Amino acid sequence: MREQDKPFVLYRRGPWNFTIMPRGKAGWMQFAAWMAVFAVPTVVFAIYAERLEGRPEFWVALALYLAATLVWSLVSILWMKARAEVVDVEALLKLKRDEERKRRGGR
Repeated sequence: MREQDKPFVLYRRGPWNFTIMPRGKAGWMQFAAWMAVFAVPTVVFAIYAERLEGRPEFWVALALYLAATLVWSLVSILWMKARAEVVDVEALLKLKRDEERKRRGGR
């Protein structure tokens, strides 16, 4: 996939500090599809949890839902990272500082 065809942009500010943003119509449509599919287990949990209110099985259902949410989040991050153009913000800031230093005369 060419860089300009990628539907997401990943702004990297360090090894664990990054932001992923949809880019263009394709990115927003793919993001919306991910969220729409995730709405299904959320609605199912909400209906199921209402029926289990006050019973011990509620906590099992909650734990399963939270585990599914964690897995879904990690998979979606990995999926989007694989389809994202990476912008290294730290490298850009370093270039900017170097250019400013050159302009000031090396100070």
